[in-house]
Parts: sequence; structure tokens; C-alpha cells
Amino acid sequence: MSASEPIGIGIVGTGNWARGFWREARESKQVRLVACWNRTRERAEKFAEEFGGEVCSSLEELAARDDIAAVANFAANAYRMEPTRVAAEAGKHVFVDKPIANTIEEGAAMMKVCREAGVKLMVGHSSRYGAEARALKRILDSGRLGELVMVEVNSSHSGGTRLSDDKWRWHWEEAPGGPLMQLSVHTFDTLHYLVGPTKRVTALCTKDLLPSEIEDVFLTLLEFENGLLAYVGTNYVAPPVHFARFYGRKENVYAERGKLTHVIPTDPWTTKTEESEVPPVNGFAAEMDEFARAIREDDEPETGGPEAMLALAVVWAAIESTKQRRPVEVREILGEAAALVD
Repeated sequence: MSASEPIGIGIVGTGNWARGFWREARESKQVRLVACWNRTRERAEKFAEEFGGEVCSSLEELAARDDIAAVANFAANAYRMEPTRVAAEAGKHVFVDKPIANTIEEGAAMMKVCREAGVKLMVGHSSRYGAEARALKRILDSGRLGELVMVEVNSSHSGGTRLSDDKWRWHWEEAPGGPLMQLSVHTFDTLHYLVGPTKRVTALCTKDLLPSEIEDVFLTLLEFENGLLAYVGTNYVAPPVHFARFYGRKENVYAERGKLTHVIPTDPWTTKTEESEVPPVNGFAAEMDEFARAIREDDEPETGGPEAMLALAVVWAAIESTKQRRPVEVREILGEAAALVD
């Protein structure tokens, strides 16, 4: 593979999310779709009809192809280990959608199998690659806000109201935490990128607004290792919302719907606002660019196993906090897997 040649990608799991992802990600010039596989062949054929590439008859056939250097794994949360293992043992680099897995144990096993095979593992925490997160990072690093004193984020939508018991997200064993695992895991990773790792978690939830097995509302309080406090809210019931608010001693900045609003004091009791649009960024294509860079340069990707495991551990710390009615340490959740994150 030459330095200018796109990296051949094989897609595993060709459902709705994989199709939505690839519609955006194919804008990357660093990768090219070669083939796909799905347990249900008709879904793979539908994917190939839209995007091109060949349909493989088995996961092993896809992983054995010489024209595929990496596998993008879009299997459901509870079924990501086996495609990762098969791909890694065949010498293929692995991109897996977020979360890395449903459990700490399975995420650690995925990291280990990729490390033992000497292949890269990247996890699709796409939110931090988006325009708002990158703009917020520049603002925070500039010191414009002064000392950061607290953070609020909410990422919610009503997707839970459209679930039925034939969907994997309906079932707790396959989607523990509901919107916490599916939505807040993005927020946790992005906050780690922006302000640093989480130390301790306290959470509350409800589970009576929807007929499914999963929780429907989570309110999570994070204490970061640097002492900063944050509130993260999520639900699967209300109309879509996504906002992030960062409060500093000098200024505040709010990010919502592609717009940044700076709140600037004019005296101790009044403020003015300055608004700016954030130029859109194709975060999925940016992920593929980063995946290709890590492969070419033999470097660790920005969102690799350690980053994904830390976000997953915050999810499970929140779940345990609601069960035990107490704050839960992230390292308590990681256990022996903490060695993979450090």
C-alpha cells in the first residue's frame, strides 16, 4: 500500500447506522470501500447496492481478503467482540463504532486481541471530531474563559419512543443504560477530550416513561480528576436537544445547533453576548482520515481503546451509582482493566 493509495475497508454490520455513517464517511479520500458482510445477506446486498463493493459470504472471507487492510465493525453493541477478534487475527486494523462494547470485560478483551495481533484499534467517538467540539477545544485552550468552574451538557432525543421489542435497543442486556450508553457515552468522551478524565460519578435515573427494558432518563454528575464538576443529562423521550455550556471566571460559552454564544460580563451584574457560527465539519469523514493516519504512521488513533474504555467506565459508574445510591469511582469500575487505560 503506497502512501497515497486509499486504505481498503471492509464493513461488518450493514444496518441503518452503518449506512448513515458511510454516506458521510465516504467523503474521506483516505479510505475506500472494498466489501461488506452482514449476518442477513439481504442487508449486505442493500448496502453494496447503495455504496458499491462486493458482498462476502462470511466474516472470515471478508477478513481474509488481501485488498482489505482494515475492518469497520458496526455490529450491535453486544456482538462486537467476534468481528474484532476475527479481523485482528487476520492482521486487519479495526474501527469499531462506539461504545467499544457493552461491558468493561469485553472492551478489555478487544483491546488485548488487537494489541497481541499488532493492529490498530480505533473507536467511533465521533462527537469530539465535530465542529463544535473542535471550536470549544480552541476556546478552552486559549484561556479566554479564565478558570473553568462548571460544565453542563444535555444530549437527548425521543428515539426510545419508537423502539419495539424486536429491536436490540429495547433490551437492557443489549443496551444497558439506554440513552446513557447510546448518547451520553459521546458526551463523556468529548468532555475527557475538552477538560480531562473523570474520577467519580453520581447518578439518578428513571425507568417508567417507556415500555422497554432500558432506562429512559439519566442525570449524571461528574467529578473530574482536576476537581471540575459537570452535569450531564440525557433522555430517550423528549424532542431532540444537544447543548454544552462552559462557565468560566471571565466568560461563559454556550454551544448549540452549530452556534457558539459567548456571554461576556459588562459589570458584576449584567452581560452582553457575542454569537458566531461554527463552520460544519464532516465528523465521520474526519474519523476515517484519523484512522488512516494512524495506520500509515503506525501511531495510536486519537480515539483508541484507552479513550473508549474510559468513556465506557463512566457509563457503568453511573449505572452502578443509581443501583447503589452512592458516588462510584471510575477506577473501581475499571478494575484490572485500568492498566489498559493508564
